[in-house]
Amino acid sequence: MDLGYDIFRKLGDGTPLWIKQVATLDDGKKHLDALMSAAPAEYFIRDASTGEIVFRLGATPPARFKSHT
Repeated sequence: MDLGYDIFRKLGDGTPLWIKQVATLDDGKKHLDALMSAAPAEYFIRDASTGEIVFRLGATPPARFKSHT
């Protein structure tokens, strides 16, 4: 049974925030492009049938290193 795909935004504390459900992965990628334009963040798409994360967009900024000087 194909349940479609769920779009999530990863919040600052790492908690996923569900955005919406879409029928196809292509629909999800198009929606993520629009989301990134409006509100840049880290997003991912999860296959609702398997629970597997199948696509990510946006990156967590790299950790800042302390200088030892």
